[in-house]
Order: sequence, then structure tokens, then C-alpha cells
Amino acid sequence: MGRMDSENLKIAIYIGHGASYSWIWFVKTFDSLDFNEVYFLDESDIKNGELSNYDCLVLPGGDPFLIADGLLEEGLDKIRQFVKNGGTYIGVCAGTYLSIIFNDDPMPWLNFAEVPINNFSERPPEAIRMKYKYIVPYKDGFVFHPVRGSLEVGNKDMSFKAPLYGGPSMMAPAENRLLDYVDFDDKTLYLVEEDTAKKTMVGNAAGIRVPVGRGCLYLFGPHFEHPSYPRANMFLYDIMSKIKPFAIGPAKKGDIVLLHGDDLGEWLGIIKRELSSARVLSSGLVNLRWKIGEKIWEDEKIIYFLNETWKTIRTLQRYDLLPIEDPKGLETNARLIHSLLAEIRVLSKGGQDTSKEAEMLIEATKKLSKGLFDTYFNLKRNNWWSNGKIS
Repeated sequence: MGRMDSENLKIAIYIGHGASYSWIWFVKTFDSLDFNEVYFLDESDIKNGELSNYDCLVLPGGDPFLIADGLLEEGLDKIRQFVKNGGTYIGVCAGTYLSIIFNDDPMPWLNFAEVPINNFSERPPEAIRMKYKYIVPYKDGFVFHPVRGSLEVGNKDMSFKAPLYGGPSMMAPAENRLLDYVDFDDKTLYLVEEDTAKKTMVGNAAGIRVPVGRGCLYLFGPHFEHPSYPRANMFLYDIMSKIKPFAIGPAKKGDIVLLHGDDLGEWLGIIKRELSSARVLSSGLVNLRWKIGEKIWEDEKIIYFLNETWKTIRTLQRYDLLPIEDPKGLETNARLIHSLLAEIRVLSKGGQDTSKEAEMLIEATKKLSKGLFDTYFNLKRNNWWSNGKIS
């Protein structure tokens, strides 16, 4: 795919109800690969019919139960129609589980194709570590996760390392297979005995392609978008290069505010102060976990988000003029993140449950990061440079 095509490909990343922070990996990797037309959708955007503006929908990791609860049948049907009409669906981890049928009595999810998985059982093997993340109840059994972290995937032409954080071991036909699980490495974390893990994973599909109507699904267990795995990123790039752009893109928003000079400095100062305080507070959180839906969130995920958001702010500081959607709303979210972290710290020290505050915190962080990334990609799309002038 030439540079012009990569600039024209309209990519929508789902960041709504049930999505985890792994969607930030897609942002960083797409940016490094010079994809400029990157946008962010939640469940309301999908239900409102906005998918027709895009060539590709990315469903990242997270909780498929909560994603389906947010989309409801209306949103799920919009995704089905998007693919059948020629769109491309890229599912990773939760996004893959959401799209396949792997049980005789499946959940009312997307259910595009019947793809049995080898990590579903009524009697899963005993976990040897991380029992709190090991299994997820599903109908009459459990989806279990034999390993986490780095492992080797490949086919007859290539092999490379990629990280796995709960994705499926798919028993797909040969004609659908792109990559298989080949082996584990010295960084693989075993949640079950090694022999059991190998029997469950090795030789089964790690990535598949499934045609649906005029479109297709690319479904992955591992996170090929993880920015620390450049060979996996290039595999993802090759997949993206096969998508032919056809969508017109979203309508231009009329409520973008151009901030510059003292106004921009004041706005950036507010966001930075709130984030800086939030980072200090997050460093004091110790071994906190929250179960939201069927997914376990740890305090280090909050720390990761804050660090990545801080990097984004540092990038935006290089510009003398920023096109920002709802700058006041982003200030409000930055303050809310700070205050929620302060509340979580106090409540957790007193031994009180903080799941409600954590759920609010996750939603606030998504809104802030969406606004900052929208600003950054607005700059890329419109060729704004560091002197604040249009090229």
C-alpha cells in the first residue's frame, strides 16, 4: 500500500463501553505507520450509523460482555451490516470473542462465524498463578487463559513474537488461517502447567481471515498492535495494506476551537497540572483490583494510561496552535480524573470498595484521551506544523 492509500484509509477504533486501554496501542502503532485518518467511536456513534463513514472498524481488547451490553442489538446489527456492505472488521482478544460462535448456545453477540476455540471447557485445568485473571464464565463453562505475555506465532513463510493477554486459541479451517501459535519463549508467563498450555495453544490459529458478504473479518488472539513488537506491527500493516479505501470519512465538525497564544498556554497548563497530580496519586495506589463486568482492572492500567496521556500532552506542546474539540470539557475530565483518584486513594486506605469510582475513572480517562488524540490527528490530517501555520 502506498503512502497515499495509507493516508486515505479511514480507520475507526472502538473506545466505548467495555473497551480496555489496549486501544492506545493501536493509536501509537497506527501513528508510527503513518495512518492519519484515525478516529474514535463509542457505542452511541455506532448505533447512530456512523460506521458507513469508515473503511475499517477496530474492536480492541476489553470485556466482550460489556461491549455487547453497550452496543445492544442495534449496535451489533450496525456492525454486521457494515461488514456485509464491504467494511473490514479487525478484532483483537475481546473483539475476536465478540465476533465468533464457539459454543452450542452462544451469547447474543455478533456471531459472524462458527470458530471453535480450544480454551473453552466445562472443567478447565487448574491454575498455578493469577487465578483472579485465569477464567471467565461463559454459559455452561469457562473461557480460560493458559498463558500471558510474549510467545511465537507464524506460518510457513514467517514467524515472530507477539504478546497474548487473554485471546483465544482458534481451531479454524486451513483456508482461514493467517498465523498459528508456534511456541512459547522465555518471557511467557504460564497460568497452567506448561504441557497443558502447549496442548491448548500450540498448533491452533492465532490469526484468521473470514470473508463476510462484501467485507471480511481479521480476527487475532495476540496483540499485534503492541508498540513494543515491531515485527508484529508490520504484520498488521500488511493486513491494513489489503484494505481498499472507499469511505468518504466523517463529516467535519464545526465545534473545533483553535487555541493559540496565552489561551493555549493556559489550557495546556490546566491539563498538565491535573494530570501531574493524578500521576502522583496513582503512584500511591498499591495492589488495587476492580472487577468491572467480567474484566479485572489493576491499578497499573490506570498508571499506564496516565503516562501515555502525559506523553501526548508533551507532543501537543510542540505546536503553537491546536484544533481542539470541546477544550472546556477536556478540562472538566482532567479535573475529574484527579478528584476520583484522590477519592480512590482515601477510600482504599480505609478498606472500602472503590469499584464505582474506578468505573467512573475509566470513562473519564477515555473521554480525555479521545479528545487529546483527536487533536493530534487533526494536526496530522491538516498538515499543521510546529510554528502553528498551515503547510
